[in-house]
Amino acid sequence: MKRASTFWLAMLAVIGTMALCSFGALPAEERAAKATFLERLKLGQPITITEKDGRYEIGMFSKDMRSLAHNIVEIGPDYLVVRDIVGVTDTVIPVYSIKAVRVLRLSGK
Repeated sequence: MKRASTFWLAMLAVIGTMALCSFGALPAEERAAKATFLERLKLGQPITITEKDGRYEIGMFSKDMRSLAHNIVEIGPDYLVVRDIVGVTDTVIPVYSIKAVRVLRLSGK
């Protein structure tokens, strides 16, 4: 009986290790996806923020528009820090709560 329980305990340890290794690969893939997601954002860039259902939409213009409501002050691996135009409030936005990054393309006219 003791031999059977040792066998099953060893099998459980092997299965657990395999599960942890397979799930451990996901964060690296997610980090790579997040890095490309934030690539189009730059420090000091003026943006707008719209909150919808607990998720944020970030808006920006193809041309420089300094009068927008927020500026990007920090870009982390999984978060974004924006400051309001008056410079009073900093908001930390986790990447998982960003729904979309929208770029409004303005004509040169």
